Amino acid sequence: MATRYHLEECFMRLLLSFALTCCVPVFAASPILKPLSLSAACQIAGYSALQDAAGTLRVLRYVRLVPDNSARVTQYYGAFGRLQSVRATASGFVGVLYDLTANLDAKGNVVSEKGYRSKLFSGTLASVMLNAAGVKAGRC
Repeated sequence: MATRYHLEECFMRLLLSFALTCCVPVFAASPILKPLSLSAACQIAGYSALQDAAGTLRVLRYVRLVPDNSARVTQYYGAFGRLQSVRATASGFVGVLYDLTANLDAKGNVVSEKGYRSKLFSGTLASVMLNAAGVKAGRC
């Protein structure tokens, strides 16, 4: 006769084997990203980019850190190279200027924006977004 401990152990093994068989293909489908080579000027300016195996740009980042202020912009692209979302933060000596996340539609228009926007930042999110074509061409 099986004890409660034995049944619990069998159940846990069954759950573990089910989880491994179901979840491994999901993780295997994620693209493997590698750095995209940018010009030395862009790298010094704070730009970095990641591409998938097909050479499609998937992530574009800009980071500026100086003693009094900082800015970070990260743009995420889909499998076909279309901009899908943007994450942007900036701060100055007066504090946080903005900390925003936005989703974009197929035409590149901002569909939803959430986060914090200071009264001192009256610009649009489009004003801080990066020009991917220019960065890839070496124009930073």
